[in-house]
Amino acid sequence: MAIQFDCPFCTSTLKVPDSTAGKQGDCPRCGTKLVIPNPFAAGEGATPPAESAPTPPVQQPQEAPTPPPASQPASPPAEESSDLPPINVSAPRPHTSATSRYLRKRRKSNAGGVALFLFFFTAMAGVAGYFYWNYGPRLEGNLVAARISSETAKVEQRLNPANAGVSEDVIKAVNQNLLETPRRVQSDLMDVLFYGLEKGGLEVRLKPGAKTELVRVDLTGDPALMDYISKNGEQLDQPRAAELQSSMKNFYNDWNAFMQTQDVMPDLLRYRNTIGLNSMLGGLGYFMEASVNNKIYPCVHEDFKGGLYFLVPKGTLQFNILGREMENGWKTFPGKYEVQVTQEYEAQP
Repeated sequence: MAIQFDCPFCTSTLKVPDSTAGKQGDCPRCGTKLVIPNPFAAGEGATPPAESAPTPPVQQPQEAPTPPPASQPASPPAEESSDLPPINVSAPRPHTSATSRYLRKRRKSNAGGVALFLFFFTAMAGVAGYFYWNYGPRLEGNLVAARISSETAKVEQRLNPANAGVSEDVIKAVNQNLLETPRRVQSDLMDVLFYGLEKGGLEVRLKPGAKTELVRVDLTGDPALMDYISKNGEQLDQPRAAELQSSMKNFYNDWNAFMQTQDVMPDLLRYRNTIGLNSMLGGLGYFMEASVNNKIYPCVHEDFKGGLYFLVPKGTLQFNILGREMENGWKTFPGKYEVQVTQEYEAQP
């Protein structure tokens, strides 16, 4: 004998042996916990028929079949064979349409929660940025600067390629080559010279160009700016140091290849900026520039005594310094200052 009934959740028709009547199991289709109906419990003291040898039929008055319990739908006569899997199977169960609808709703609910989180996170970041710009440190105001005498206006820096990831033989060969033949990058803006040293090593020397002069801006006049440098200087310097180290490696490898082939000289204009200027700057100067009549002029030196050096057109009496726009479009330094050139140094302080 077999018991046939419908799962109340997924409505799948199930057939199980009559020996499982009244027991609990899992629907093989949707996994719902259910109790197998017991059609033999309708009358008092009724039990499933025992599996014994058949006895001759006895002519007895036919009794009306006992209807199934009110909570269970009437079931058609059971069949001995069934192509449905038994209850409590462990194989993966396909989702019914009802289960699929439930899972889709759940996924939509999760996606909505993520979107809501991102919305509130963006809103909070915007609020924080608003309060920072409006109520944070006011990096703006007035500063003074002094021009450096043209006879002494120069900045020199010795390069240290030891940690650039280049072999010692390549470093010595390039330094010796530049000792024998120094290389100059010259323009109206600045004059930069790469040259080797007698005792080994390599230096970069910078002088103003034909139409510019060197001025030193005194940052100590603004306590908020000095506090900003004290708190953020190390973090600001990391991009500059990383670019300098990478450019040093490329410079020595490129120049060594040029020495071997005498083919195309490396781009010294690019190395003037990524090596020459970077070696003379700190973190703040790396992110700063001067604006004179809406034209941009670079910061070329930072003396770590509260001074930033800029190249500006000769005779400039007033200019602005502000954050340099990086390749990604961001300005790391959030401030802007108006600078008055009030004096002249006979020598670089």
